[in-house]
Order: sequence, then C-alpha cells, then structure tokens
Amino acid sequence: MSRTLIYIIVFLCGWVLMTVEILGGRMLAPVFGSGIEVWGSIIGVFLLSLSLGYFLGGFLSQKMASIYVLIKIVACAGMLIVILPIYYDELTIKLWDFGPRLGPLISSTLLFLPPSVLLGMVSPYSIHLSTRSIASVGVNSGLLYATSTVGSFLGCIITAFYLITMMGITKILFASGLLLITVAIIGYLTSKYVN
Repeated sequence: MSRTLIYIIVFLCGWVLMTVEILGGRMLAPVFGSGIEVWGSIIGVFLLSLSLGYFLGGFLSQKMASIYVLIKIVACAGMLIVILPIYYDELTIKLWDFGPRLGPLISSTLLFLPPSVLLGMVSPYSIHLSTRSIASVGVNSGLLYATSTVGSFLGCIITAFYLITMMGITKILFASGLLLITVAIIGYLTSKYVN
C-alpha cells in the first residue's frame, strides 16, 4: 500500500508542478507581458526550485525517513498553491517598479519557489522510502522519475490545451492545491489505519 501511495503522490506532484509552471505565464502576463524575460524567469525559477528540492529531499530522507514526513511535504505544497490566487495579482503589480526583467524574476521567485521546492523534494524522498535494497535503487529511481515526468507531461498538455479555457487560473490553482491536500489526507489515513 505504501509503495502504491508513493507512486500516486509522485505522479500527482509531477502533474501539479507543471500545471503551476504553465499557469505562471498567465499569472504574470497582465503586468509583465508574455515575452522571453517572463518565460525565462519562470523556467529559471522552477529549475532552481527543483535543484533545491532534490537536494533537500535527499538530505531529509537520510535524517527522517517516514511516509508521514512525505505526506506533510505534499500537504504544505498544496497549501502554498491554494493561497496563490489570493495575492499573486497584487504582488505582481507592486513588483512592476523593478522593471521588465527583474520584476518577473522576483515575482516568479516569491510566487513559485516555495511550493516548487517542496514538490521537488518529493521524488528523492520517495526513492529513499520505496527502495528495498541497493541492488534495486537504479530501477526504482528510474521508475519514480518516469512516473513524475509522465505526470508533468499530462499536467502540461491538459492544462495548456483544456483546463485554462475551461476553468481559468484561480480555479485550477485551488483545485491543484486541494488535490495535493486531499491525497495527503488520504495517504495519512491509509498509512495509519490500513498498514
């Protein structure tokens, strides 16, 4: 059950990560436009966030290897995403004074770095939890990163092609954050009462 739960979490976190990245361009566009500086800022911040998340997730897994810690990471990421619609408009407007290059970079950092770091922690932490032996670490890490990447691909395509026109930014962010919180709650209850 825990291994299945871990794969579900990794898939959904990959999905939500790319959904938020795709939405990032739409969130910054009303103030900063959708030029190369905006997309460079968003992509750069997400890459930096993932690097930090991979490091912190691997480090934390050595110190506190527990499905409950993983669930807390996912829940915290969900909470940070749920509150994005509350303040992203006002924040980007205030940061316009920093100009067309620094403004989107600071905005992307403040909006997307915290939840993306947490989502980046999920894969390396999950590898530690689900690996049974040194001999299986390569296959296991490959499967988990593949699962995360498939989730990211689907999150990217479905968000860009369908969800934005169907739901809009605010509803997608709320739904994405609530999805992570819900899977964390289900994971907690499953791990506590089923195993």
